[in-house]
Amino acid sequence: MFVISSREFRANQKKYFDLAHTNDVIIKSRNHGSYRLVPIRENDAIFDEKALDEKIRQSIKDYENGNVFRMKEDESVSDFVDRLITAE
Repeated sequence: MFVISSREFRANQKKYFDLAHTNDVIIKSRNHGSYRLVPIRENDAIFDEKALDEKIRQSIKDYENGNVFRMKEDESVSDFVDRLITAE
């Protein structure tokens, strides 16, 4: 783990971006607290919290209005998912 000041980070950004791929890098700022430098990987989920909240609210409204897909009796999960995908 590397703990560095924000000044050190600014002076050597490339070095710490490279190190973050294999090590924890903590950047400490006297005025702004501490931050952890973490590379974003291909499978990381990144979302906007406000947009996610809105999607959840809309989904609740859809459910309350009966705008839902129900699995049919004796339908396999695979068939149900296929039906969902083709319905959109």
